[in-house]
Amino acid sequence: MAYLSFEEYDGAVSNEAEFKQLESQAETVINNVTRDFYRYHDLSADQNKLRVADFKQAVKEQIEYYAFAQASKSYEIQQGNYKAVSIGRLSLTPSDTNASDSVMPNGLCRESYELLAKHGLLFRGEW
Repeated sequence: MAYLSFEEYDGAVSNEAEFKQLESQAETVINNVTRDFYRYHDLSADQNKLRVADFKQAVKEQIEYYAFAQASKSYEIQQGNYKAVSIGRLSLTPSDTNASDSVMPNGLCRESYELLAKHGLLFRGEW
């Protein structure tokens, strides 16, 4: 079940097929960190409308991150991440503003992480 439909989405991805692929990956990552909260609870029946809105915004932010990074897998995002390279007199050091720096270790972009955390959806105890 998709948490966010293409009609609800109003972001950088204009191709519906690409949106579905990125939304599916975002859903997988978010299900992992929320311990499948909305697989056990019905999103459309949740009475907490602010939590639902923020959850959908977290999905959108994750899709936007994947579109920005032009990758949806951790190994694709990390590819090309290096500290420094020296060849003869040439020395290359990447800037500190690397796209992978904004990703939390659990695979979420910072914006999604914060939206989910403020509602306790990253809780690690029993539901």
